[in-house]
Amino acid sequence: MRIKTVRKKLAVLVLILSVACQLVAQQVLSLQDCRDMALENNKNLKISQEKVNIANYDKKIAFSNYLPKITAQGTYTYNEKQLQLLSDDKLSALSSLGSTLQGDINGFVDPIIQNLMQNPSLYEIIAQNPALLNLIQNIHHIGALEALDAIGSEIADQFKLDTRNVYAGMITIQEPVYAGGKIRAYNKMARYAQDLAEMQLTTEQQDIIVTTDKAYWQIVSLANKEKLTMNYVQLLRTVSDNVDKLVNEGMATVADRLSIRVKLNDAELTLIKVQNGLVLSKMLLCQSCGLPLDSNIVLADENLEDVVIPAYNPVYTEEDIMQNRSELQSLTLATKIYDKKVSIARSEFLPTVAVFGNYIVTNPSMFNGFEKEFHGFYNVGVIAKVPLFHFGEGYYKVRKAKSEALIARMKLDDTKELVMLQVNQYAKQIKEAESRLQMTTEKMSDAEENLRMATVGFNEGMIPSATLEAAQTSWMQAHTEYIDAKIDVIMANTYLNKAVGNLR
Repeated sequence: MRIKTVRKKLAVLVLILSVACQLVAQQVLSLQDCRDMALENNKNLKISQEKVNIANYDKKIAFSNYLPKITAQGTYTYNEKQLQLLSDDKLSALSSLGSTLQGDINGFVDPIIQNLMQNPSLYEIIAQNPALLNLIQNIHHIGALEALDAIGSEIADQFKLDTRNVYAGMITIQEPVYAGGKIRAYNKMARYAQDLAEMQLTTEQQDIIVTTDKAYWQIVSLANKEKLTMNYVQLLRTVSDNVDKLVNEGMATVADRLSIRVKLNDAELTLIKVQNGLVLSKMLLCQSCGLPLDSNIVLADENLEDVVIPAYNPVYTEEDIMQNRSELQSLTLATKIYDKKVSIARSEFLPTVAVFGNYIVTNPSMFNGFEKEFHGFYNVGVIAKVPLFHFGEGYYKVRKAKSEALIARMKLDDTKELVMLQVNQYAKQIKEAESRLQMTTEKMSDAEENLRMATVGFNEGMIPSATLEAAQTSWMQAHTEYIDAKIDVIMANTYLNKAVGNLR
């Protein structure tokens, strides 16, 4: 006996420890916890955030157009041949300038000397005068003319430009002065685009909140239906046992037993479907929250005895809706962007003015003759571009941009009307849900009293099992409708808050 007692105590202890470990492993999440995790882990939301970053970069890019642009360029060129300013014949003649001149002098002087030598009396006179004789001899060979060859060669070399290796570099600075308003329009468009990306991010966030709320309350609904179905199954099992006893005593028929068992089988099948739906719904919520699909999560409202409806007091005006609804703000910004596109289309056919400055350096350079050294110079100037005639292209582009802006304004007006219609629909849905909740509350109270009376009557043998089965079915249906009605009230208020732009 003692061994059996110890075994029972150990079994109870193991069961307690198992339940405790399971509770520790469970992760209890509130509605706000699910919202925060969904907003943090949603991939589409991260994409929208990156679009906001892109719009911010575009804004900075547009602002940079106000500032001067500085660029640097460099180049190296190898040429097969070098340049020369004179032909080869002229360069050769210039290089032998002294030799050519000496030949011309000798050709003129030699006949004269020959004639002198043929006259003995005159030759004798010349021979008696050493200075005159030395002069005649020097005329045949003038030393200065040899130096003239070297000078000619040097001059010829100066007419050959060694351009086989050419280096060049340039630094340019350019500042727009007037661009027809295009730069200002681009900057405003960039600011509107950034605001538009932020509004779209807000819209995505609100959509994620609504989706998360639907998944959350669906789990709460299924969890409560699971409890109801389990109670219903337990109730049918009890009734089935009682019917079996009555059949054995001859107070009930076999048909009554079969009817109860059919109801019990249907209830057990319904319980399995509800449990499977609950598991899949939790997996869907885990996926939205960035948790592993097999996470053991428990919702804060799941373990409550009843679904608690938060206090709602929606106060809003049409002006508040126009200011708070992110979709309307996005369309308003889109309209402004299209208006600026009109300005940009017009600016393409207005004059543009810019100032510039360059500093250029080259090797070889020709600022002091031809030198194979780096030398540079700067220049400044003004660039003006004036479109004259484009066969109506500018006019048609402006008209096209105006039509696009008009379409954007009409879409905005149409969306405003649809939003107000949506707000009114959700307000009516709240009233319908509240009325349905009131009716289901009364119906549930009646179903509970009906089930109590049917159970007492059946136990006393005053009513048949079919009546008890109908009462049990009505009780189950009434509780299910009551839970759904409460969740409908909660979701209707969520939809209304999103419609008026107050969903947080």
